[in-house]
Amino acid sequence: MKRVGIKTVLAGFTGLALVAAVGSSLSAAGSSAAGAAKVTWAPMINSIVAPSKNLSESHWLSYRGKFTKNSVDEHLDDPLLKGAIDIHSHFGPDAYDRQWDAFEIAKLAQQRGMRGIVIKNHWSESAGLAYLIRKHGDVPGLEVYGGLVLNVPEGGINPQAVRYFAEVEGRFGKVVWMPTHDSEKEVKFLKETRPYVVVSRNGRLLPTVFEVLDLIAKYKLTLATGHVSPAEMVQIVSEARRRGIEGIIITHPGLGPMFTDPTMDQLKQVTGMGAYAEVVVSELLGPGKAAAINTIRTLGAQHCIVSTDSGLIGTPNHPDAMVKAIRILREAGFSEAELNLLFRANPAKVLGLPVQS
Repeated sequence: MKRVGIKTVLAGFTGLALVAAVGSSLSAAGSSAAGAAKVTWAPMINSIVAPSKNLSESHWLSYRGKFTKNSVDEHLDDPLLKGAIDIHSHFGPDAYDRQWDAFEIAKLAQQRGMRGIVIKNHWSESAGLAYLIRKHGDVPGLEVYGGLVLNVPEGGINPQAVRYFAEVEGRFGKVVWMPTHDSEKEVKFLKETRPYVVVSRNGRLLPTVFEVLDLIAKYKLTLATGHVSPAEMVQIVSEARRRGIEGIIITHPGLGPMFTDPTMDQLKQVTGMGAYAEVVVSELLGPGKAAAINTIRTLGAQHCIVSTDSGLIGTPNHPDAMVKAIRILREAGFSEAELNLLFRANPAKVLGLPVQS
């Protein structure tokens, strides 16, 4: 009879326990959708895939020194800027150069009459920074919120990162993005060799994705889909709606093939579930202008949001970017009522804020 080592036996029992735990988690995750958000906890299945040799290191390295022409404040204004909310405001300091720090961005927005901003860093949560801006930034009346992106530095699909983000003093954490520049979709499209974050395996969402969605529902946060694949986007939105998540943003679906890049039918499917498709200003200022306008027309302004995604050196500052987008869409024939939806009402709704008249 062949002797089996104790390590082999223990390894077998550990494997069986892990399979049972994962199965239990999937079952619990599926059943939680029937009632109020129920957060379950399973053994962590690592969502970060790391190569044996990290040749590309980190995404931010490709941005260093890439932008050198400084931005120019054009002091643009428009009646629709008053009360507008930018749900996608990048800021410094960062791992590569940004044109403005978070306090400067908030001050510009407040001086130009904007209602609010969501400050976003791909690599670090910003709920605490939102608290500091509100307390020390001298921006009375401006609603500042933070974001969290589930990229590699935050531990990938990490429920504890979401829980911390939601409970930072002030409770100004608002938007949780699925992986962006560290998504499996983007890293593989770029053929880079560096760690990336998976949200699904073999066509099924990871158990930790369900846990993150339940936490978003529990804390009444807003979900943004990040740079996942189109199929994953549809799965995530479907599960989010089943779990009672009200605010869902489809992250700039028209920005390019390295991002989510869904079909129009897929966009109709998810906006039909109550998600909002995001159009960012760079689309309207570049060769993607016609396609961006067509997306809003096809889906309807009631299903879309315009945000800046600004912050890089050389880009328009956030209020200027908003005004440029307003003018382009007005010239394209969108009514004032439609523009109000795109820049004021829909951003408020997706963040769970009251819509102002």
